[in-house]
Amino acid sequence: MSTDQPDISLVIPAYNESGYLARTLEHVDEAREAYGNPSAIEVVVVDNMSTDSTAECARAHGARVLVEEKRCIAAVRNRGAHEASGRILAFLDADSLVSRNVFNSIRETMSSGRYVGGSTDVKLERMSVGLFVTMCLTVYPARWLLGVSGGLYFVERSAFDEVGGFDEGLYCAEDSAFLLALRKHAKRSGKAFRILKGDITTTSARSFDRFGDWYYVRNLPRIILNGGVRAFRSSEFCQRFWYDADR
Repeated sequence: MSTDQPDISLVIPAYNESGYLARTLEHVDEAREAYGNPSAIEVVVVDNMSTDSTAECARAHGARVLVEEKRCIAAVRNRGAHEASGRILAFLDADSLVSRNVFNSIRETMSSGRYVGGSTDVKLERMSVGLFVTMCLTVYPARWLLGVSGGLYFVERSAFDEVGGFDEGLYCAEDSAFLLALRKHAKRSGKAFRILKGDITTTSARSFDRFGDWYYVRNLPRIILNGGVRAFRSSEFCQRFWYDADR
């Protein structure tokens, strides 16, 4: 490995994220400073054809900016991973805030040789009854029954390649599918997947702010009737269900 290769490459997909990205990158910068060698953490923002100042915001914070034209979040994440330079790949959404010690925790985890990757715990920036029920249907079962968690997640580059990256046939929940595949890969390779209990990533509740705190619960029957996870392979369904702010 060359001496100038980053220890960790952090990939952030972004589409019209100028309202959130600056705050996200400020927290990333604090975590890079806490790492002791900020230049060892590469930050890659993958701009998915934004029409706002997302790219300019990313460059102003010293991030490397790539452009991905395909409108599929899995493809955006894969583009960043393939272009990144680090031996360890990490992924974070553009509206999420990392803990100050997260890169130190990743270094400690991966230097042990016992893990193929892992993730932080995650929490929403606000809570309500509707959001709590949603978390009980999604985040908590994944955490306690399946052994994976969202937030910021990280993986050895070799393991990322062996898993096949993110499934570009999915237009939603591609991160959950990747984490489950990574955990299975860890078992096959005799290693483990680690959740960093002391590091919590805080994510915005902006989709619920737009559509209502009970939106996921109300639409769960629609997901089930459209084939459950298979519904997330429909671009049209995912746009109508989650991404289209004008519906």
